[in-house]
Amino acid sequence: MELLYDNNGRFMPDRHLPDHVIIWDETLRDGEQAPGVAFHLDEKKAIARALADAGVAAIDAGMPIISDDEAEAVRAIVDMALPCEVGVTVRCHETDLRVARDCGIRDVYMFLSVSPLHMWCKFGMRDYEKLYDLARRHVEMAQGMGCTVTFIAEDSTGAEPEELLRFIHLLHGAGIRRIIICDTAVRLASPLATYEFFRHIIGQAPADVAFGVHCHNDLGCATANTVLAVQAGVQAVTVTVNGLGERAGNASLEQTVMTLEKMGVQTGVRPGALYELSRIVQRASGVHMPLHAPVVGLNAFRHESGIHAAGVLEDPRTYETILPEEVGRTREIVFGKHSGRHQLVALLDQYAIPHSPEMIDFLLQEIKHWKERQSHLPLGDMVDQLDEYYRKNFGVEAETILSRAKELATDGAFYANAA
Repeated sequence: MELLYDNNGRFMPDRHLPDHVIIWDETLRDGEQAPGVAFHLDEKKAIARALADAGVAAIDAGMPIISDDEAEAVRAIVDMALPCEVGVTVRCHETDLRVARDCGIRDVYMFLSVSPLHMWCKFGMRDYEKLYDLARRHVEMAQGMGCTVTFIAEDSTGAEPEELLRFIHLLHGAGIRRIIICDTAVRLASPLATYEFFRHIIGQAPADVAFGVHCHNDLGCATANTVLAVQAGVQAVTVTVNGLGERAGNASLEQTVMTLEKMGVQTGVRPGALYELSRIVQRASGVHMPLHAPVVGLNAFRHESGIHAAGVLEDPRTYETILPEEVGRTREIVFGKHSGRHQLVALLDQYAIPHSPEMIDFLLQEIKHWKERQSHLPLGDMVDQLDEYYRKNFGVEAETILSRAKELATDGAFYANAA
């Protein structure tokens, strides 16, 4: 007898659900743009290796135009000859393209803002024809250098859909066959609106264009929006490990992978590698996951409540959508204020300690008493210490910059050519 009814299969619209998707990781580029994060060379290589070993199909290795160190890291990752696509993000600038090619890159991810707001604020431009010309010239330049171009339409969801479609058709005419639609600043408050937006765009675009999705998490919907975009027809999803990224971050690799796998969509990523991948990025970034983070949080497979623990001890499916062993984790039964008899009996039985019902009741009350009177002072100290750490270490302090600027302001060498 089947003990669970498959409401997911009954109610999930599957007419657009693909058999598989490309998992495209942006941890080394968009993830590193999280305030205060700067991966060292060895850390970048370790993250790239872990991503490839986990089965990620494409890795954005960064923006080599940013610095000499960034370019060195990109070259080092290219030299690793990983079994996946390795590309870099470039602007519509010739210098960006040349630096990328000098790093040995063949796949470039060219981005350009497409919403009126971005066009005006970033380029002082109101004329879409000028934007189209800028894109076309640099696509042709990149192709002339032997590069394959994926076009990233920044702030797509802030653009007028029909104008965005005109742009897509122009890019298609220039030979572009993969386009990333971006919810850069979360213009769509409703995940259902996201689904309809993507379905509208993909439904009217050339059939041989493969679409990807790039979502930010300002409203906490990045993973949901990414999954709905897959249902609307996208074939590649951009994600970051732990959802690391600008502001509130991006769609989480681990959450997106597990959601799609549970929906029956193959991602190519080994779920068992997700926890260690998360730990690698946490150590390198200094950004630690909340205890309750899905899949990789420390509490994701911990049970304290007596009702929940009793159910899980009988059959883990009672309260676990993902079994911990699927994602390289172990289940923990912890004891505290909400613990019940079943988990305490199971613990004593595990260690062959004799017990009676009266002993169980007495010990359970002691456990609750211990926890209710436990001091919270260490928790407050820990929060204060973390706040102080992040203030001092996440970024170069303004005071340090101002002090150095005052020193340089008196250095005549910086003004030798001044009129």
